[in-house]
Amino acid sequence: MATFRPDVLLTQREAAGLSCEQLAMLAGISPETVRRAEKGKSKPSARVTKALADALGRRVEELAPPAAQLTLKQLRQHAGGTQKDVAGRIGVSTQMVSRVENGVYGVKDPDRWASAYGVSKAKWMKAWTAGREDRRQRIRAQPKKSGGGTT
Repeated sequence: MATFRPDVLLTQREAAGLSCEQLAMLAGISPETVRRAEKGKSKPSARVTKALADALGRRVEELAPPAAQLTLKQLRQHAGGTQKDVAGRIGVSTQMVSRVENGVYGVKDPDRWASAYGVSKAKWMKAWTAGREDRRQRIRAQPKKSGGGTT
């Protein structure tokens, strides 16, 4: 998660009166994972961030504040969800969720998708647009391939 705040994790753990080992036990992760996250040596996955937040009795947003404009993938990760979770709520495959999150496909029922992500339709549409634009920028940044044709 790009916006994970190691300093906030450390402060919240200490305020709770927990050692790294105790927090790790409550979160179901290793003490080394907690130490690396607190020192900023690694960015914990969405699942680990949610587990840490839950163990501390905090919201995920406190440990990983959202960026100005999140993509669908980031929106899902900040909520601590997986593509499988979203796919199950909508009744589609995880591959479809991946393609929608990457801006490859649009959807016919954005209200249903927004509900699965736990946000308003407007917020979902902004996140989908941000993901699509991110994909476009990555495509533009790729080196151009030579045509390979004969003249």
